[in-house]
Amino acid sequence: MTPRGQPEPGKRPEAGGGRHKPPLGVRAVLVGAARAGRRRGWRILTAAVVVSLVTALADIVVKNVIDRTSLPVALAADLSASGVTLLGAVFLSGFLSKLVGAGEAGTDRPSVREILRTLPWGRLIGADLLVSLIVVAGVIALVIPGLVAINLLAVVGPVIEIENRSVIAALRRSAHLVRQHFWTVALLVLVPVTMASDISTFAPEPLSARSVLEILAVRGLGEGLAEAVIGLILVTLCRRLIALDRAPAAARGPQPRDRAPASSGDEQT
Repeated sequence: MTPRGQPEPGKRPEAGGGRHKPPLGVRAVLVGAARAGRRRGWRILTAAVVVSLVTALADIVVKNVIDRTSLPVALAADLSASGVTLLGAVFLSGFLSKLVGAGEAGTDRPSVREILRTLPWGRLIGADLLVSLIVVAGVIALVIPGLVAINLLAVVGPVIEIENRSVIAALRRSAHLVRQHFWTVALLVLVPVTMASDISTFAPEPLSARSVLEILAVRGLGEGLAEAVIGLILVTLCRRLIALDRAPAAARGPQPRDRAPASSGDEQT
């Protein structure tokens, strides 16, 4: 008899020692995200609410205060609001990634100033714009390709932060990581994102000062909480995907990594 765990005589051992790749585990990701949230709960919620409030306020001003009859003014206002939304999303993603990383490493939590200084803004913004373009193209095509793209590219931002990759390399890496656990990632990403997209429908029209305050409450608190939860899930998910992907390759030694070239304005410390 052949000892358990040993290949039969004359038979080549399977890659990875004959072991199946462990499942991603929805519960493990959610528990990990909840644990990370408990460590830095108030700080995470404060950052998420502030970002959501600023985004909501910019949206209200652009849609209800700016003169929409002037095309150049309206276009500039729309671009400004989109820029505020993009910068807020990039900051929150990087903020959560650094906090979770510091918590797992047991190091001192980084300050907001340090996070602002060390975030790879150029790569994160470029990746966000490129992902949005790919998703929009997929939705215009047949809708389903857009949903597939959302799922495959869900962890591009955390990949840039965690593995310090270039934009294109991060897109490839995200697709590689997610493809191995496609439906589990879809459950963890698409469901909460879809639910969060409906929060703004509960906000009233900004017809008075009171209604504006209600909008800020709904979007600031509601969307802020949702964005914090989704961000924690994405960062935790990305770290677990990377760990699962690296485990079978550990026995083969270090592999070359496609890192972004360091630059003065886009370098991590």
